[in-house]
Amino acid sequence: MKLFLEKISYIVLTASIFLVLWESVGAIWESYVPINYKTNLIGVLVVTPVMIVVAFILSGLIFHYIKGIVRF
Repeated sequence: MKLFLEKISYIVLTASIFLVLWESVGAIWESYVPINYKTNLIGVLVVTPVMIVVAFILSGLIFHYIKGIVRF
């Protein structure tokens, strides 16, 4: 049960970090990148996977830090 709750909290943390990244990169993207099919393709094929990887890395680091502080 403990492992299941850890995995669920890890996924929720990853999803929340990804949503924050999605909104912030989207705001910057709308401000500085001209909208056409080429830039949208770059966004889907390059920027989105990078954001997913960054979200997993950040959530892993945060989860490791929290597990180090709070010992059950």
